[in-house]
Amino acid sequence: MRMKTILILISIVLSLTHCLSYDFSRSKVQQGNILSPARIAHLKLGMSKNDAAILMGTSLISPMFNQDRWDFAYTWRRGTSPNIIRHLTLFFSNDRLVKIEKDVSARKPD
Repeated sequence: MRMKTILILISIVLSLTHCLSYDFSRSKVQQGNILSPARIAHLKLGMSKNDAAILMGTSLISPMFNQDRWDFAYTWRRGTSPNIIRHLTLFFSNDRLVKIEKDVSARKPD
């Protein structure tokens, strides 16, 4: 019985030390709408809001004050590498896409 207790304690201690050795800074961090270049390439001026919504999904930033502007944001980082930040703004007039603004940048994590 005593040997079984010692083995259980050793296994608990070993499993906890393994958790301490995990480097959480190397994990991937992904937030926002995934803005793949393929989807963005399919956006065409003149397409309807409905078609743009089907293609891009819904914006995480809710267009409360201006229903004719949709903002999409996406950040991605692996470990200590720089953040990749993408912004996409779609402008509509009469339910048609009239302007596309996109920005991709990389910056050091804070």
